[in-house]
Amino acid sequence: MSNELIDHINEHMPYIDEMLAKQNVPVHERFYVAGKFFVETAVLDSATNPSSELLKSDVYRKKILPLFSDWYLEKYGDLAKGYNKNSYLGIALANGQPIALQIAATTSEVVEKGKLSKMTFPDHLQSSENFEDLILSTFSVEKMEEALVKDLREQIEKVVALTRTINLDLNMASNLSESAFIMAQGIWAHFEKAMSDILTLKNELASIACWEIHLAIEKSLKVLIHSKTGNSMDGHNLHDLINFLNEYESEIDSSTLSILPSEQDAIKQRYSEMIKQPIQAYSYYLVALEFVADIASRLEHKMGIKNGTLTIKMEPWAPASLSP
Repeated sequence: MSNELIDHINEHMPYIDEMLAKQNVPVHERFYVAGKFFVETAVLDSATNPSSELLKSDVYRKKILPLFSDWYLEKYGDLAKGYNKNSYLGIALANGQPIALQIAATTSEVVEKGKLSKMTFPDHLQSSENFEDLILSTFSVEKMEEALVKDLREQIEKVVALTRTINLDLNMASNLSESAFIMAQGIWAHFEKAMSDILTLKNELASIACWEIHLAIEKSLKVLIHSKTGNSMDGHNLHDLINFLNEYESEIDSSTLSILPSEQDAIKQRYSEMIKQPIQAYSYYLVALEFVADIASRLEHKMGIKNGTLTIKMEPWAPASLSP
C-alpha cells in the first residue's frame, strides 16, 4: 500500500479510536470497526472496486485491514489481541490432595506453518494428549505407585471429558432468550471460582466453593427450564427446580445431589458460617460436573461441534504470535 494511504489512515486513527472508545468498543475489536468506518466515510471511490463493494474484496481484507490492525498493535500491544479463553481449570486428587489441571478447550495441528492449521473441539482426552501435561502442580508422577497413577489418569480423563462436554453444550445451546443465554455463559465461571477456592486448601474458602457449586447447578436447571418453557423460575432450592422441570423433561437423575448441602446450608457457606474442608468441596465438585453435564446435554443444539475439526487459514492482519 502507498505511504500516502498509510499516512492518511494514521492521521485519522486517533480521532476514530477516540470515538470507538466513547462507544465502549473493546480494544481487540476496534481495528475491524475502524477499518469499516474509514472505508464507509472516507473512501469515495476505488480503482479496483466500487466503494460499496470494497469491504467485501480481497484488497480490503489482505491490504487495507492489516493497516488498522498494525496501528492498534503498535498503540495497545497485547491488549489489541484480546482475551481468548482457550483453556479451562480442572481438579484431580493426587495423594489425597486436590491438584490443578489446565484443560485446553481445543487442540490444534499445523497443516502448513504460518498458513493453515486444524482446530479440533474434543469432548474427551485425546490420544495425542498426555494426561501428565495437564497437571499444573510440580510433582513427579513417576514416583507414585502404579495403582495410584492409574487412578489419577482415570480421574483426569473423566474431569477432562465432563469439562469439555459441559462447555461445548453450553456454548452451542440454541433457542435461548438473551437472559437465559447470559445465565448459561456464567455457569462455568461458578465452577472456576469454586475450583480456585478449593485449591487454596483453606477451609473458609472451600466453604464458599460449596456455594459456587450450588449456583452452577442452580443456573443450569434454570437455563433448561427457560429452554423448555420460555419462562424463568426463582429460588435456590434445587429439588423444587428439578420437580418443576420433571413436568417437561423426563429421567433427570438427581439422586447424587443428596450429598450436597441443602439450600439453607449452601447460603450459610456463602458467608463461611458453616465450614467445609477442601476434600469435601472437591467431592461436591465431581457430583456437580456429572449433573451439569447431563442438564447441559438436554439443551437444544441446532449445530454440534463435538470432536469436529476446522481447517483455519491465517488472516493477513492476524498478529504473528497467533500464526499456526
